[in-house]
Amino acid sequence: MISPKYSLTHYYLGTKTLSTAKQAPHVVNLYLDYNCPFSAKLFLKLYSKVIPQLQSQKPDQFQFVYVNVIQPWHTNSTLLNEFSLAYSKLLREQHQGNEQEKFWNLSKVLFENKEKFYDNSNIDLNRNEIYKQIYDVVSSKLDLGVGKDELLNELIIKAGGEPSNSGNGATTDVKYFTRYLRTVGVHVTPTVTVDGIVDDSVSSGSSEDELVRVFENKL
Repeated sequence: MISPKYSLTHYYLGTKTLSTAKQAPHVVNLYLDYNCPFSAKLFLKLYSKVIPQLQSQKPDQFQFVYVNVIQPWHTNSTLLNEFSLAYSKLLREQHQGNEQEKFWNLSKVLFENKEKFYDNSNIDLNRNEIYKQIYDVVSSKLDLGVGKDELLNELIIKAGGEPSNSGNGATTDVKYFTRYLRTVGVHVTPTVTVDGIVDDSVSSGSSEDELVRVFENKL
């Protein structure tokens, strides 16, 4: 499982929920890329129906964990994941409440609008303009609870001065997830592990009902 640092945003079940659980839940890591159409198919099925149904029928028995994966052949993948990580960083710092729901809803909107960030969709925009585009797309669908300037200040690369390659407010988290992925050897998206073991039966092509049965069979 990824660092507890991210438990407030990337873990589906919060500590308050788990405090009343009778036993530790099975840990399901979702290795997903915002620019991957198959990641989108799987995430939207899981988030819209599968996870809520499991939580209703088998309460607190599965801890789903979102793992940011940057696929470098999708240039916008880096920028989308930076946006996600900068947003989750601010959520953790500000403790507004419902941080998990806000992060997962952001991911939902990004996946639903993935085509707007395909290679040829915004080819005329520079890096900073794409950050602004992501904000405009997301904020038109979702109340982020974080101001535009505050979020973009975490991301925008400042012009001028001495040449610098220090990155932005998301760089530390990008490095963490990159190292984590190298350690566990995950390269393909989507990849799903259950209690640390890759489960190829969890497929983006499966129906919601089939996915529910796959997870129920783990109990």
